[in-house]
Amino acid sequence: MPAIPFVSSSITTVKNALRDEFPHVGSAHLSEALAASLGFRTHAALLSALPKSEADPDYILLDDDNFDAKLVALGHLPDSGFCFGLMNSPVLHNTTCKRAYEIEYKSSRHRAWRNMIVCAVNEGLRLRLFTLRPRDNRWPGWSERNEHSGVRGAEYDFVLPNGLAAKAYVSDAGYAELAITVAALPTRRASSWLRTYGGGFHAGEAFAASWLERERGAWIQSSTSSFKCRSPLLDQIAKLDVRPAGFGDRGRVIM
Repeated sequence: MPAIPFVSSSITTVKNALRDEFPHVGSAHLSEALAASLGFRTHAALLSALPKSEADPDYILLDDDNFDAKLVALGHLPDSGFCFGLMNSPVLHNTTCKRAYEIEYKSSRHRAWRNMIVCAVNEGLRLRLFTLRPRDNRWPGWSERNEHSGVRGAEYDFVLPNGLAAKAYVSDAGYAELAITVAALPTRRASSWLRTYGGGFHAGEAFAASWLERERGAWIQSSTSSFKCRSPLLDQIAKLDVRPAGFGDRGRVIM
């Protein structure tokens, strides 16, 4: 799924491209289907959520299945061949790693790892500690001009959708990548252990680590082996329903 900057001008650009793709679908129905693809129940809800300023926008994913399902619900025939990623539009942002189709989160452990990393990246984006743009690190003390003299990373606390306390650490990993570690029910020593890739149970009752690619596009690298979790927490973390905030949730590990 590609992403677009969540601003009015980008919505209009994609809508115009959809008119070329679906010349026999009315404008109102395309607007409703586009809203559904972006995770909104109605076009009116999408419009009310748009920011007033187009400066420094967030990104938001376009979901092919939600778009098609909405058109079907509005009385149109399904179009399984349509894909936003194949559209010719300058506002589309790549979130798909090559060979990402080979990666599936089938087990509870893999889904739990995915959910923890997605939640940590979403929160870091919400706090504006970084963006999905290459090398756009914004945590206090970071210096792009001389990264070795700047603050390498930032720690932040948040709450998972199921109410569990969490603590994450983001740091610059070079090559426009970010290193992400996150612990659920963090320990007293979590701040120290989150700065290491193998923090494990020293950091919290559940621990996950990964990298966020930002040079070739925006997606998390699927290092699912970097995961520790106490058995009582596994299912509830695996069952979380969390949508990435404009980035892909799978990709090969770049060494």
